[in-house]
Amino acid sequence: MKKDNKKNRILFLSCFIILWIMVGIYIFNHQTIKDKLKEKGYPINEILEIKSILQEKNLKLLLKYNYHQNIIHIIKEEDFKEENLQKYLDFFFQYKTADNYDIIYLVNHGEENISYNKDIHEILHTKDFKDSNFERYLAFYQEYELNGDYVVMAVNQDLDKEDIPVDDTVLLFLGKKYSLTRNLERYKNYYKTHKELEVEEIIARVNSNLDKTFYKDVLQTDLEKDNLLIVNKFYYLEEDFIPDNLVSIDSKYGRGEIKEEAYQAFLELYEEASKEDLHPYISSPYRSYNRQNQLYTNYSNKDGINKADTYSARPGYSEHQTGLAMDLGTSNNTNINDFENSKEFEWMQKNAHKYGFILRYPKGKEYITGYMYEPWHYRYVGVEAATYIYEHNITYEEYYEYFIK
Repeated sequence: MKKDNKKNRILFLSCFIILWIMVGIYIFNHQTIKDKLKEKGYPINEILEIKSILQEKNLKLLLKYNYHQNIIHIIKEEDFKEENLQKYLDFFFQYKTADNYDIIYLVNHGEENISYNKDIHEILHTKDFKDSNFERYLAFYQEYELNGDYVVMAVNQDLDKEDIPVDDTVLLFLGKKYSLTRNLERYKNYYKTHKELEVEEIIARVNSNLDKTFYKDVLQTDLEKDNLLIVNKFYYLEEDFIPDNLVSIDSKYGRGEIKEEAYQAFLELYEEASKEDLHPYISSPYRSYNRQNQLYTNYSNKDGINKADTYSARPGYSEHQTGLAMDLGTSNNTNINDFENSKEFEWMQKNAHKYGFILRYPKGKEYITGYMYEPWHYRYVGVEAATYIYEHNITYEEYYEYFIK
């Protein structure tokens, strides 16, 4: 019995001694690593912090490298992965000016062998950078070696998916306001014969289809756009088109028919204007294809086709057929030709957009709309579109091609 107790005590003591030896070895080793890291130049407070992040094998790995503050920053980066430490360090000591975030990002994405430069840095830090497009950015950059901003803009606009060679002329338009990738080739062609124009003006003209011919290069308008459909000298309605939900206009507000949503918006507009004793009056709303045909035939017989085309739409190309357009007079004078001189007109200029209406054919934009200035012609497009058009002083042609089409 006593022998068994003695054996147990000896066994316990042996285990206790072995345990302390192991603890001692562990402490010795870590003390040695800490001291060696300190000898390498690592500040003691940084050593303690990285010891809480890294396993022993990676602490020993650091002993191969002289201290550099960026190493500490790399380890503390949010997306740091300990299993990639060797690759981070190799990348850093190859490109010592590399941004720490860039090192982490590129290595984590398997691009540790990339030829790093300022353009790669710009790509990763451009405000419109999209992680999902990263591989496409690299492929596009490797093909054209553009700076980072251009690469991100081009790929985000799917230029890498288009069969459009990137040259200096394309770069003139890339990333400019209202520039559309699908129109880049057209911008280039228009630029060749209109170099006197500003880039922004060329974009506006091409987006409005002015590189094409009125009434020749035409498409049937997309009826799915509903209140945002477009009808002009490039987009037409079929002869048998009649808009849904036409309603009759109360004689207090005008005459004829108009789409219900446009009518309801006009009633709200009228109510607000009437508080200032102003009374806009709808003189000419919806017109059928046949009615427009009669008007246009009379005008062209009187003034000739070229002159008539400046102030009257050909049948099928009139906004009035949509049921969303209206010519305004006032309750005191329904003649639309006098509307510009009325207080109602002044009020409409400042307030129409709040109710979803735009002045469809504004002054100074005749070359875009294809029609003379018509201070009486208003079109319902909804508050969001009308407000944008008003605040940015653009035509519906420009708005449609950029935001709707």
